[in-house]
Amino acid sequence: MAGRTRREQLRTFVRSVITAVDRYGEVGMEPSEASALSALRAFNYERIYVRPTSLAQSRAVVEVLRALVDYYVDHPGAMPNPSSFQVADRDPALAAVAYVAGMTDRYAFDMAVRHLGWRSDRLPRGIDHQD
Repeated sequence: MAGRTRREQLRTFVRSVITAVDRYGEVGMEPSEASALSALRAFNYERIYVRPTSLAQSRAVVEVLRALVDYYVDHPGAMPNPSSFQVADRDPALAAVAYVAGMTDRYAFDMAVRHLGWRSDRLPRGIDHQD
């Protein structure tokens, strides 16, 4: 076992890499720790990353981001000056993508409520927007 807490697990895996580099002169991991990491990754994928509710959350986030990009393409005046987020050319789609890409989750969800008229219950769960 690599440890019960995230801190213990990270310590175990990092130390294993350091030991392997010291012992073999190559970046790697001792077999027991590599096996533990593989089991942890398999568990995470099965129980966290690809479970239906996680995939639904991912789709909901993408829906918000796409809708915001479409909004800002149609309403470029709602964005700050594109030069403030390093878009040299004046392509409205590129500017909208750059602007939305720089948003935090909370800010994006707030903008979906403000600009798109979305209700809070339509937003992905876990991030409460600021009323």
